[in-house]
Amino acid sequence: MVVSPITTLYCEACGMPPEYCEYGPDYESHCVPWLKLNAPEEYTRLEKLRIVKKSPGSGQTEGDGADSTASKPIEPWTTEKRLHEFYSKYAPDKIDGISAILEKYAGKEDKLFAALVKKIWERTH
Repeated sequence: MVVSPITTLYCEACGMPPEYCEYGPDYESHCVPWLKLNAPEEYTRLEKLRIVKKSPGSGQTEGDGADSTASKPIEPWTTEKRLHEFYSKYAPDKIDGISAILEKYAGKEDKLFAALVKKIWERTH
């Protein structure tokens, strides 16, 4: 069996893989321009997926989170808010432990989110 390495694209605006950019506070202002310039094919692919998620036949409606613009923050998210949103989607059972996680990773938040994305990626792919 031949094993080929996987190459993962990371958004230079937020440091996340493009699939996760939209969950950050600066998606529209930072990530979208970077993706359009540096990875236009990936941007187009992701936009098509977002449209499918929002379409009437997708089973989602405006009230259940399908309209991502309704939940866009007015100002940049705090690390706590970003972590809460991430855990709400991927590991709701860990929400109660956010304070302890923030204390443990104080000053190392970038490593925390990189590790979380890696775990979710491995679990979903």
